[in-house]
Order: sequence, then structure tokens, then C-alpha cells
Amino acid sequence: MAIPRIGGPGLPLNLNGAFGSQLPLTGSQTASSNLFQPVNATNAVNLPAGQVQIIPAGTFYVSPGPVTALQWLDPVSQFWRTVGATPYAGGFDVDSDGGNYRLANLSGCPLGAIITNAGSGYTNGIGATATGLTITPSAGGSVWVPVVGGAINTTVTITAGGTNYSFPPLLVISAPPPGGIQATATCTVSAGAINAVTVTCQGAGYVTAPTILVIPDFRDTTGSGAVLTVNATLVGSGSLLAMYPSGAANTAFAAGVGGHGVPVTTAPTFTFAPASTTAATAIMNFVVTAFTVTSGGAAYTPATQAANAALLVALGATTGANIAARAANTATLNDTLLTWARPAWASAGTSAGAVVDTNKVIVDPGFGMQAAPAVCVIGSSSTTTAAATATVGGVADTSFVQPF
Repeated sequence: MAIPRIGGPGLPLNLNGAFGSQLPLTGSQTASSNLFQPVNATNAVNLPAGQVQIIPAGTFYVSPGPVTALQWLDPVSQFWRTVGATPYAGGFDVDSDGGNYRLANLSGCPLGAIITNAGSGYTNGIGATATGLTITPSAGGSVWVPVVGGAINTTVTITAGGTNYSFPPLLVISAPPPGGIQATATCTVSAGAINAVTVTCQGAGYVTAPTILVIPDFRDTTGSGAVLTVNATLVGSGSLLAMYPSGAANTAFAAGVGGHGVPVTTAPTFTFAPASTTAATAIMNFVVTAFTVTSGGAAYTPATQAANAALLVALGATTGANIAARAANTATLNDTLLTWARPAWASAGTSAGAVVDTNKVIVDPGFGMQAAPAVCVIGSSSTTTAAATATVGGVADTSFVQPF
């Protein structure tokens, strides 16, 4: 789809109804202190780490910053889903109703969690009120939604295999109540009929066994007639099967801070009440906030175009734990890909052939790291390798929202 023109030769950009003029005053903000009051109309939105901003009603061209994501509110699940799991994905045309799109700077915040011990004895349901289960992080103040019980059985009955399928059809399992995790499955075909079904995610929060819709592959013009039936017995009763940060505003903090809380520098741990054997590991969205040169090395020559500069690259600890969990089918998450890792890099000064802890510039803070990454110091040559460490957390970021 073509991007509508927002300016032209000799013509200024249109600021009628600019983003700033449409932001409501909230919380402790006043007309005199609000950056986005009409007299200060702007198309730049600066979000501190952990904060979110709803895009007002209208049509906009949205260009998220390097650590800010564009998210949309899924009307079925009621999750805030990310458009592209990593920033730098370019701009987006957004038709907002004033509540269905938002910018979210979640750097330094947890995005989800992998449950390593589901525990037992809880009440089936979705949310703290329904389940009686509260989840408290050790730091950051994030607000978590528990989903107890309601996973589908891995046994799917092939009631009818169908005929003339050239390709495996798409299987769509009906959704659980809002806030639950949708189950997924795939199938294979043999001699034109479905011969096996594999449940790839058992989901969570179902009250009754869902139905399966069989949709022929778009290349398939002849396949039809398959009927699949999920086992009527749900599993995981009384156990915590999923947990995720609330998408609602966090009343414990200032206006604009979401359920992901405020940024932290190490992954939080969780306390569950009532207590059980339950345990979970947070999926983080760290970025690099600082580099420290711990050993200067020797005989370095500059690795960048800038004179007397060495290149520091933060690698490792960047593979999202959710990616590995999905690949191994060991976790039930509220989205298929919460983040996509991007390494960080910076430059540092050199003096007499050694890398020094001055003149450092973080060129890209990276994205989606699970812990402080290893740092590689790059030079065109050296006799002794330099070393550096990285500190992680969250950073402020600027995005642009231009009305059409």
C-alpha cells in the first residue's frame, strides 16, 4: 500500500490535528506542564522506559523509535500484541479509533514468563480475582495475570480424514475466554487425507474443549471433508499454565506506566500466593545502558572511521528465552514472539594503542536481551585483547506520529 503524501516541495508538513494537540491531560499533568497541549503541537513522542502512549483517534504514519514498539489491542484475546517483534521495522500506516493502537517503550521490562513449575491446588480461571492467585515480582512493580487450568488434551480424534488434500490444511482452534491462551495444532496428510494431528500449544483458560476449523491450503482446490475433534477432557486443572503482564495502566505508578512496570537492571523473581511449588522465569527486554572498559589491551588501531576509536559490540545473552521455549514446545505464552534480539554496539577511545574508558558513545543499545551480554572489542589489529562489560536496563526513546 502506498504511503500517502504528508508534504511536498516547498510545502510544510501538515500539523493540523497534530498528535500533541490530541493527547488528553491525565493524572498530575496540567495545561501549563503538559508538553502535548495544543500550543505545543508536536509529532515527536518521547517515552521513558516502561511507559506507553495510546495513539489518538485518526489516521497516522507511525515511526517507532529504536526501542519502542507499535502495539495493537487484540479484540479476541484482549492482549496488546506487537507489530514486529523488533523496532527498526520501518514506519506504519495506522487507523486508530483512540484505543486500539499504542506506542510502548518496554525496554528494561519483563514481557512474559516461562513457567518452570506449574504448582497445584489453585482455582481454575483467568486473573487474580477468579483464581485467588497473586503474583508479585521482586522488583519493577509489574502486574501479572495468572491463567490456571484449561489446557486442551493432546489427543485429537480424526473423526474424518477428508479427501483429495494436496497439502496439509490449516487448523484453527477456537479461542478460550478473553485473557486465555489459544491452543494451536498442525497436521499431516497421506493419500489425500489427514493422517496425524500434533498439538503445538495446549493453551490455557479453556472452560470446555474447543472446536477445530479445517481450512484448505490456499494452493489446494480439491481437498475437503476433514473433521477433527479435541478430546473433551481438559488438562492442567489447578495448575498455573500461563502468566503475563497486564496491558492495563499500572495504578502503582504515574499515569502512562503499563502493567509491565518500571525498568529494572536484573530479571525479577516471582513470589506466588497462596504458596505452592510454582516457579517461573521472566522473559526480559533489556537494552545496554552503559559499557565499561575493564582492560585496555595493547597495539590496537582504530576500527571505525572516527579517529582513535575502538568498536565495542555486545553479543550473547540476546536469544529470547521465549524463542527457545517455542521451538521446544515447553512454554505457553500469550504471544508467539514477544521480542527479537538485536545486539548492541558502541565506540570507545584509544590511547597509545590501548582502548580507554573515555569518549564512549552507545550507537545502538540493542534490544531483547535476557541478561547483561558479553562484550567483544574490535580493532584492526592488537597484541593483547581488550575487555569490557555491559550494563543493561531501559532507556528513553523518541518516536514520530505524523497525521495524514
